[in-house]
Amino acid sequence: MKSILTLVALFVTGLSHAQDYENRPWMPLENRIGLALGIGSFTYLDKNSSPLVYQSKPKNLRLFYNLESNTFLFSVDLDVRLGSNAPKYHKDRTLYFQEEDYKGKKEDKKFPAGGSFMAGKISLGAYYKIPSTQESTFKVAVGGRIMNELFYPQGWNSAGMFNALSISPEGLIQHRVNEYHQFTASVRIPVAALLTRLPYDNTVSAPDKKQVKGFFNNSSWEGPTKFIAPALTMGYNYQINTHWGAGLNYELGWYNIQTPQQMKALSQSILANFHHQF
Repeated sequence: MKSILTLVALFVTGLSHAQDYENRPWMPLENRIGLALGIGSFTYLDKNSSPLVYQSKPKNLRLFYNLESNTFLFSVDLDVRLGSNAPKYHKDRTLYFQEEDYKGKKEDKKFPAGGSFMAGKISLGAYYKIPSTQESTFKVAVGGRIMNELFYPQGWNSAGMFNALSISPEGLIQHRVNEYHQFTASVRIPVAALLTRLPYDNTVSAPDKKQVKGFFNNSSWEGPTKFIAPALTMGYNYQINTHWGAGLNYELGWYNIQTPQQMKALSQSILANFHHQF
């Protein structure tokens, strides 16, 4: 009889704990700072500079900070990618051209079609958690993100170079299986961007003007018809203890830029992160 009563008591206690977990809000006020490392690929065709499809497989480093409460979520990311860059289907191709000085002297020159690749990104996101989802293990939040992205391929050919300061609405879903495991997914679509691209003649130099200033003088605000860049992120996080956790993220982005000539790009990355909560 005592054994039966003990089992009943344990069952009731476990059931009450499970109900408490199900009804628990998303989480209390929490700070999370972390570091992520990974690899990725960036494949693009920039008709503004070259008919070749280029590809880079850069290393990825990211620093991130999240502030989360029962109502809001705020995030800051700083991302850097570095790697080599080469034509996808003609990796050993060499570019030949002839240069003529003001005296009429001509000189034949050649350069490898590839080079190096560098990209940087800084973003700030803010989200509001929909109250009706707080009673479920599936939580939904809506908000937006302001992001500045710089893609800077280096080499004789300047294909793929652009800078974009974009504003995007974003939706976030979180499935918290238990106190150790959670899955997340988010989707964002820019609605406006301050876009900077090289002019069609690829010239940014001018008398008494630095090249960086000349490049950003080509900036203009563009809508979703000329700057299309949807992005999908999926992640898994494991809570090691109350202060430390680890996770894995996959990110997919697609770009279709219509100015001054069309550029299409596909970006993918996989990152492993380690974070501290306080």
